[in-house]
Amino acid sequence: MRPFLLVSITCLVFCLQTQLSHADTFYKWVDDQGVTHYGTRPPEGASAESVKTHAQKPANQDQATKELEETKVEQTIETKEKEEEARFQKDLAAAKQERKKQCEEARQNKVQLTLKSRVKMKMEDGSIKMLSEEERQAQIKQADEAIKEFCL
Repeated sequence: MRPFLLVSITCLVFCLQTQLSHADTFYKWVDDQGVTHYGTRPPEGASAESVKTHAQKPANQDQATKELEETKVEQTIETKEKEEEARFQKDLAAAKQERKKQCEEARQNKVQLTLKSRVKMKMEDGSIKMLSEEERQAQIKQADEAIKEFCL
């Protein structure tokens, strides 16, 4: 019976060391029936002695840590790229909307200038001026250029 108990305890200690190698401290105590126990937490109401372990980190842990850091950096870069792409698409959509608005304004200006022979124009100083035929034709030409720029 004793050899079986010793083998069991040895296996238990070995298993604890391999499975819980990241635990800092193990405890050893003997219960009321004289059975020795090992655990990561001491029992309540009983005295236990601390057992030092000499757990070693796996040989490839440094490589795994390095790969994890590289993956985190790659994910951060990928996230930033996606955010930049989203901002670009948003800005592009806003620019297209603005271009569409300017196109419509240019077309409306040309229609107004073409349909009416007498055109009034508000000047920068707030005064209103009646355009001459030459000025009206110049405004029509500017409207055509704006249509070419914004509508095509």
